[in-house]
Order: sequence, then structure tokens, then C-alpha cells
Amino acid sequence: MTKPRLTFLLPLFGSVTLPVAAEQNENTEPSGTLNLSEVLVSATRTRESIASIPGSVQVIDAEQVRQQSTAGRRVSDIVGQLVPGLAPGTGGMSNFGQTLRGRSLLVLIDGVSQNSTRDNFRQLNSISPESIERIEVISGASSIYGAGASGGIINIITKRNQGEALGFSSKVGISAANNLQAQGFAYEAFQSVTGRAGHWDGYLSAALTQHNDQFDGNGKRIAQDTSQGSNLDTEAYDLHARFGYELDDERALRLSLQDYKDQQKTRYSKDPKNRDEAVAIKGLMLGDQPHTRNQAINLDYSDSDYFEQSLQLESYWRRADALFFPDLRRGKAGVSDNNSVQDVYGLRAAIQTALPSLGNVTGNLVWGADYDHERSRQRGDQYDVDGLTYRKTGTTFELGPDLETTTKALFGQVSFDLGDWTVRGGVRRTWIESEVSDSIAYGEIVRTGRWSTLPGETLKYDATLYNLGAVYRLSGSQEIFANFSQGFSLPDIQRYLRDVSSTYDISQLNAQALKVDSHELGWRANGDKWQTQVTVYENTSDVTQFYDAQDRVLRLINQKERVRGFETDVAYRLSDVWSTGGTYSWAKGETRQAGKWIDLPATRVSPAKTTVFAEYAPDNYSIRLQALHLASYDAAAKDNNGRAIEGYTLFDLLGSTRLPVGRLEGGIYNVSNRQYQTLFSQATTRAPFAHAQGRTLGVSYALDL
Repeated sequence: MTKPRLTFLLPLFGSVTLPVAAEQNENTEPSGTLNLSEVLVSATRTRESIASIPGSVQVIDAEQVRQQSTAGRRVSDIVGQLVPGLAPGTGGMSNFGQTLRGRSLLVLIDGVSQNSTRDNFRQLNSISPESIERIEVISGASSIYGAGASGGIINIITKRNQGEALGFSSKVGISAANNLQAQGFAYEAFQSVTGRAGHWDGYLSAALTQHNDQFDGNGKRIAQDTSQGSNLDTEAYDLHARFGYELDDERALRLSLQDYKDQQKTRYSKDPKNRDEAVAIKGLMLGDQPHTRNQAINLDYSDSDYFEQSLQLESYWRRADALFFPDLRRGKAGVSDNNSVQDVYGLRAAIQTALPSLGNVTGNLVWGADYDHERSRQRGDQYDVDGLTYRKTGTTFELGPDLETTTKALFGQVSFDLGDWTVRGGVRRTWIESEVSDSIAYGEIVRTGRWSTLPGETLKYDATLYNLGAVYRLSGSQEIFANFSQGFSLPDIQRYLRDVSSTYDISQLNAQALKVDSHELGWRANGDKWQTQVTVYENTSDVTQFYDAQDRVLRLINQKERVRGFETDVAYRLSDVWSTGGTYSWAKGETRQAGKWIDLPATRVSPAKTTVFAEYAPDNYSIRLQALHLASYDAAAKDNNGRAIEGYTLFDLLGSTRLPVGRLEGGIYNVSNRQYQTLFSQATTRAPFAHAQGRTLGVSYALDL
């Protein structure tokens, strides 16, 4: 009897960009080359080749993650460099403003969502790069994992046992600013052990990183970003444990554990008296400083012969804890920090059934259900502020009401293969219920100083989402694809209700869910030397949600919105040792106000981004020169809907070499020592804006046994 493959179809997926890198043989394959038909992705809730997916999918493997990261580099920096349509990294704790195709993105770790109803934008600061096996990116609106992926999905797959009886991996690294001041060094250490015995396998790892001060292109200490959180003077650890037990040839259990924390401890902050320049000064006295804490437990069960079907059960628990700097005086509430905590547990089930063949037409059906429950709270401790000295007053605010959100969903998908065609379609039905507790209206305290009760409410949302896509194989190395998909996002209820008074009618949020329709058309080619992908897309919605950088409040407006864009990715192997390539992404986002289309701000739509690389990789070493150019953007500023963005160009030089024992890796980031301000800083923070890091040097030593 032939057992069906464990394949969980795309409940809904979005758009594609040619993979920059995937499972490569570092001995023979330069970065940027791969065989699409052999690269399998799981972010679609299945394992299937990129060549068969009617949408934009990119895979970044462990080799390329390692190549892009030295001590101090974060996941947001890596994906911001490599993923077309994604805004560049922020340079800090947050991935705020790193939209994908002008929409919000859903971040997963091993298929478990890191997003919550209260979006803290710390999802890409929830794992160390050293813990990553690969990163899968699905661009475009998607409902594969429910609400949240109106712009796409980033699925981070952690390292695990690969069949080794016993194995060890070690790494130590150091990076420094161009001025080589001791205060600007960053350090990292990583250790893993993996083993297999009988039916058991296991993987344990620990990653430790310490950042110190950071310096700009002029050698001046960078002032921290007090709005979303900085990297400077932080200590982080990332602990992982994965255990597997094979009950028999068809059935297996998998248990995963993670504990991640990033804690800032600094005596430096922005000089509050200097309104002309962002200057870092010493003297900060603040006991509770910004941190990110992520804890997770996942338990999975798989059965590839469940009544001649394939069954996958996944259960999870996760806690996200984020603390923000008390950086803003808000009316009569004064100054307070922001501590946001979410506890989430859930269960997912999917069954694949092979459909009867009709001539040369083969197909399968995937159906299942998802359940998710989240408790979210947000508090703020009030401070007396004297210069850089912060002392708690003993007063605590509710920064939005407590929430309990329950999500239930059913989905069904069919896929058919007919000659050179693959056609897929499906539907997902989602029900969401949010219990909003009674709270003290923080917005009223800000405006009047009165403590008044904001009555709670039960908010209910539901959506039926569809997808339909097709791939046509022009030849063995070329395909064209077309895709329609829908995504669904909730408003950030806690953040929105932070600013309202006690008389606000919470039921008004019932009709303000954000549903996105995404259309995409693309072509990709995978030859012996060339890999090319070109994609055009449009996504639309009837509701606009954006952050007002001027007033620093969340706006939710019942008005139409559209984002149109173009993406291309090209990689060319010049020879066995030389390769080159690049990406280009452009988008135009607009919202309709008073009968007129106006441009969206850079917090929503990234300016055009271009990357190029050239790599020389013989057997024993590799050298890669890469560049990122961000275009200037003033369209939203002209429409009085955002700030003008000054573009910039950055160069990095990366390299590695094998030693008789182990391997040596290094990088020079911002080779030209460009003095600039990140897109994030220009678009979101309060003026004056801090400069970004100047030239940074990094080196590491790794040993695998």
C-alpha cells in the first residue's frame, strides 16, 4: 500500500519572490543559487517544492543566515537585507515599520505565531540567528495561520537533530565600531549538542549575546531610541531544547522548548535638552529598562497512516513579555513606561486525503481546524522625571483594557495536478471573539486627570476567506503563476483604546476588521546558470489602519486602501566560483480620503529598495560584496500624510574561510562609513533623529564536531 505524503496545503497564501538562498552545498553552490524543484518549504503547512507553489516564496538557509550575521546582528537586519518587498531593519529591538508589501506580516517560529492582538513589533527580536536552520517567507495576503498575515508570513525554522548520533557545534564572535573603542564591542557565544539513540533524538542549544555602545559614521556615540527600543547596552540569551520520539515508522512525537530574553542595561540616553541634535549623554537612572522575553512550549504529533490519510496535530503555549522605555509625557498622566504581556495557547489539526485519480488528473484534499486563546494585558508605571533620573511614583495605569481573545477556524483545500498545470483552491472560515474587560480610560486621564471607568464589551469578528491559484510549467525550468488570496487582520484593540475617553462605545470596533484581497502574477526561471523571478501584485482593503508619527497615536479609518508593486530577483552563476545577482522592489500605497487618493507614509510602504551582490567562492573560502540602496521618498509628505525620507546606500563585505580545525568568518558592515539615519528613525521617531551605525567590523570562529 502506498502511503499518502504528509502535505498540508495552503489554506491561503500570497505572493513570491525568487529565493535568494536555500538548502545549498557550501562546497559547490555560490550563495544565491538553488534548484527550486528540490527546495521544500513548510510555511504553507506542508512540505512542497517552491516550483509547485502559485505564489511568492523565499527560503533563506542556515548558511546564508550565518553569512549575514556577526556578533550583534539581528534577524530583522538579515531579512531586511535579503527579502524584496520588506522594509530594511530598524537597527533596534523593534521591527516596527518593517511591513511586507505595505501590509503587516505574521512571524512564526516553527509554525507558531509570534503575533498577538497587542502588536508590540518585537516578533523578529524573539530568537537568535544562531538558533535558525532556515527562514521561509511567503509574500502577500494569507490566511494559512489565521488573522495577522495581511502582508505575508515569515516562518523561522529552528535547528534540530539531523540524524547525528552525537554532534557538537560551537561559535564565538566579536564585533566593534570603526573607532575600535572598547565601549563599542559586542560579543556572542553559541553552543549546541545533538544526539540520537534508538527511537529518541534531541537537540540542545544556548546563544548568548552582549551589545555595548554603538557609534555613528563620525565616531559619536549613538543616542538610544526610547520609542521602540535600541540594541545598545543589551544582554540577550536564547535557550532551545527539541526532543523527538518515533513511536513507529508512521507515528512520531516532537517537543520543543524555548526561552529568549533581551534586556537593556544602560547609563546613556538622548539629551532631552538638545533639540537640534540627537546626542547621547551619560547619567540615566532607570531601574526597569526595556526588555523582550519570549517563552514557548510546542508539542506535535504526526501520523502518516491515519486510516490511509495523513494526520498532523500541533499544540502550543507561548508567553510574550515586552517592556518599553518611559519616553513620552502624556498630558495629565505624566510619564509612564509600557509593559505588555500576552499568554497564548492553541491547537491545530489537519488531515490530508488523497483524491481518486481521474485519468491523468491527481489531487488531494486537506481539511482541518485551528483553535487559539490569548490573554493580553498592558500596564504602565508612572515616573517622576528629573533630567535623566526616573523614579516610580507608585501609580500604575491600565494602558488599554485587558483582553481575552478566542479564535476558531475551519478550512478545506483541494489541489489538482494535470499535465503541466497545478491548480489550487480553498476556503477558510474564521470566528473571533474578544472579551474586553472594564478598565480605567487612560485617554481620559491624559486629557482631564479623571479616573473614569471605560465599560467593557464583547467584540465578535468573522470572515470567510478564499484562495485560488495556478502554476503552468512552460518548460522544465520555467513557470508562470497567478494567484488570488485573502488575508484578515484585527485592529490593535488595546492600542486603539489607549487613547479614548470613558464615553467611547467599544462596539464601534466590531465592524473594523481589516480584510485584504491580494492579486499576483509572476514568472520564474531556474536554469543551470540563471535564476530569475518577476512578480507584479496589487492588494486592496476597505479599512485603513496606520500609526500617526506626528501625534504618536493609532488611527483606524473606514476608507479604501490599495498597494501596487513590482518585485524582481535575479541570480547568475558566472562560473563555478563566481556568482552575482540582485533584487529590486517598488511599491505605491494609497488611501482614499475625501474622494482623492493620497500616498501612504513610509511606516506603511517602504521606499523602493535595490540590492546587488557579487560573490567569489572557491572550495576553501568565500568573499561577498553586497549593497543595499533605499530610494528617497517624499510623496506622503507632499500629501501631508507622513514624513519625507532621505535615501541611502550601504555596502557590506562578508567572508569566510576554512581552517585546519573549524572555520573563520568575518564581515565589514557599512564599508564606506556612511553617515545616515535609518528608514525607521526618519519615519517614526521624534526629531531630532539619531544617526545609524557607522562602519562595523565583526569576526567569529566556529567549530562543528
